[in-house]
Amino acid sequence: MDKYLGTFLDDRYEILEVIGTGGMAVVYKAMCHRLNRCVAVKILRDELAQDEEFRQRFQTEAQAVAMLSHPNIVSVYDVSHSEGVEYIVMELIEGVTLMQYMKKKGALGWKEALHFAVQISKALEHAHEKGIIHRDIKPQNIMILKDGTIKVADFGIAALESAQEKKSDQTVGSVHYIAPEQARGEQPDPRSDIYSLGVGMYE
Repeated sequence: MDKYLGTFLDDRYEILEVIGTGGMAVVYKAMCHRLNRCVAVKILRDELAQDEEFRQRFQTEAQAVAMLSHPNIVSVYDVSHSEGVEYIVMELIEGVTLMQYMKKKGALGWKEALHFAVQISKALEHAHEKGIIHRDIKPQNIMILKDGTIKVADFGIAALESAQEKKSDQTVGSVHYIAPEQARGEQPDPRSDIYSLGVGMYE
């Protein structure tokens, strides 16, 4: 059983259930008892919490996403550190990923694809204006609410553009969707996100 289930963070967030896992962190559904609402809490994996590089990467994610405020981007409510636990509190999304949606419905019609693409583009425009590149735009990171609203999620490998002072020796992003420059290990720019969006919409 997950050790965080049933526990409280900062005497405020009660961890209820696991709702997602990733390479860096586990995402839980939680209850914020101070505001009496359900939220999503992303906790850095224990095996990575002792690694300074991963801690810094996690903090970069929090810093990046906290700068964003847009109806098509998953909101961040809180960033904290409690008894050795690094975590981010986010908007809890009740919906499906674009990948799940396409698997169920099949190929999107052009009107629906355009409706989704416009919303994703607006989210990316907002992030790019803040100097933030997502780096991993793909159907699995796009959430669709019941009313058709899009929420771009998982800025887990987002980076502040202003902090990109040298080329990375690692390729970051999902291989099927990354732009050619990312595949070559070069630094991405806003056009890289647009390329990935185009691949996803074509799919």
